[in-house]
Amino acid sequence: MLELGCAGGGNLIPMAYRFPESTFVGIDLSIRELKIGRKMIRDLGLENIRLRHMNVKDVHDSFGRFDYIIAHGIYSWVPDRVQDRILAICNRNLASNGMAYVSYNTYPGWHMRGMIRHMMLYHTNQFRDVKEKIREARALIDFLANSIPGEKDHFALLLENELELIKRSEDSYIFHEHLEEKNSPVYFHQFVDRAHQHGLQYLAEAEFSSMLTSGFPKEVDEVLQGISKNLVAAEQYMDFLRNRLFRQTLLCHGELSLKRTLLAKNLEGLLIASRATPESDPLDFAPGVKQTFRTETGAWTKSDFSLTKAALAVLRDAWPKAMTLDTLLKAAEQLLQEKLPAFNMDPVECKESLGEDILHCFAGNVAELHTCQVDFVTAVSEKPMASPLAVYQADHDLPIVNQRHESIEVDPLSRELLKAMNGMRDTKALLSYLTRQGVAGAFTVKRNGIPVSGEKNILHTLEASIRGLVQNLANLSFLIR
Repeated sequence: MLELGCAGGGNLIPMAYRFPESTFVGIDLSIRELKIGRKMIRDLGLENIRLRHMNVKDVHDSFGRFDYIIAHGIYSWVPDRVQDRILAICNRNLASNGMAYVSYNTYPGWHMRGMIRHMMLYHTNQFRDVKEKIREARALIDFLANSIPGEKDHFALLLENELELIKRSEDSYIFHEHLEEKNSPVYFHQFVDRAHQHGLQYLAEAEFSSMLTSGFPKEVDEVLQGISKNLVAAEQYMDFLRNRLFRQTLLCHGELSLKRTLLAKNLEGLLIASRATPESDPLDFAPGVKQTFRTETGAWTKSDFSLTKAALAVLRDAWPKAMTLDTLLKAAEQLLQEKLPAFNMDPVECKESLGEDILHCFAGNVAELHTCQVDFVTAVSEKPMASPLAVYQADHDLPIVNQRHESIEVDPLSRELLKAMNGMRDTKALLSYLTRQGVAGAFTVKRNGIPVSGEKNILHTLEASIRGLVQNLANLSFLIR
């Protein structure tokens, strides 16, 4: 894997750690970021990753060929000639069956956000310090959103929405999106045309669910089908309807023949996971009775097929573990034998129907598909052990990545707990460690929302929550033993 603009390796290093037989290369222009990443690589003893101080223009054919090339958060923020170089690399340095990922800002959504950006740039031009620029940019949007006279018009609502986004955003995001000198959004069809000039073709979106028209009313879906001469046109019209701001596009070599029809057999070799929870308790497995399953992010699906309802129940109980379609089918059938002894279907028909429903769940962000099951446990052992990678990141105040390659924000108490879970401490020893750290002020311990102090009070408060804290980190896929 090659990542262009890898910064400190926050994306590559966790993958290199988990997949020691693969090779990872990252390039970036920031010496400061690279030093942080290189130190982490040395400290973890990784030998399958290199972070190089390079400009993308210096990546040539001799650099090698890669199965995956990533360019996240750089395409829209560099000059046209560099954008062309990124796409050229995605062709010349990509293996014959390889896949490239490029993210970029898009119109029409950025027409309105660009207006906000220009206001920020005008106001912050008078300041030199980056932190001051960011602080003033926040203040300007706050001022504008609260100062427009009269009733709430479209502009006022736009400013309010932008203000809410800015309040939730990190300083680095605000600077990158709004205050960088260069930010050049494009229409999707323009990006695809440009990729085509470099011998690449559109494969899909990393966010697969965004490619489907099923989220639109039936009449809208029918018009989209009628006016869209091909997939690219359909995607562009959906961008118009959604006022899309950002894309994460997957590209491959133009000469490849693509099969775009997804069938149940395409699940072979993949693992399925889902945390969708049934809204009804207890779940009714009877055929023909519709049951709704919903994830924490709001994605949902309905099914009246007994086998699918059972499969989603099995996946929810197994979360965050994933399983093959065959394993899921067997577990779902066993569950149905308990709940509906009379249930009977042809095995081939069962697998086909369940596979189609799982694909539907995947398309709706209700289920995940994976190529492998990374090492983690959800049952807490006597002496729990967190991933050494997570322990290192917690100890060095870095963003913490779990075993599912998710960046997880943890509170100061959980961060200290991660540091202590080296597989040598039982619950009593963990409690003792946390008590010392609490007394030292590493985190604030609260009881009924009120901070407590003193060793005895901290110990007493932590005693009641230590097992829940450890289990929570296990549920977040941090534990390997």
